[in-house]
Amino acid sequence: MARGCKNYENFLKTPGVGPFTAAMLCVLLCDPAIFANGRQFAAYIGLAPRSRGSGGKNFIIGIPSKFNCDSESRAVFVECAQALARYKNKSPWVDGILRRKPKKVAVIAIANKLARQVWAMANKGESFKQMTILTA
Repeated sequence: MARGCKNYENFLKTPGVGPFTAAMLCVLLCDPAIFANGRQFAAYIGLAPRSRGSGGKNFIIGIPSKFNCDSESRAVFVECAQALARYKNKSPWVDGILRRKPKKVAVIAIANKLARQVWAMANKGESFKQMTILTA
């Protein structure tokens, strides 16, 4: 059934995402317009801090606990991030964050970025594009 989804093949081209994760993403992002942006999608999964407020004052609450979010999806994204952390040919961003931060913090940051990238891919209908870093 997931192979019938228009974004299934695009999801499979993403590093760290396998067939199970791609099928789960087809269900979560069948209509990516439900979320206004990638940050809202990551917050729904539990990978980004939630914010509340009104009257121009926003308060960042923090990353939700495992009971206040979609914990199954969060676990799958963390597994994908751990796979990215184990790659031999890591992207410079992943390599840099693994050097700067403790491993568990870095894995959550990688999972957060992966969730935002996947939402953008589903929203635009494009496949994964590896960003190149230009050096002077």
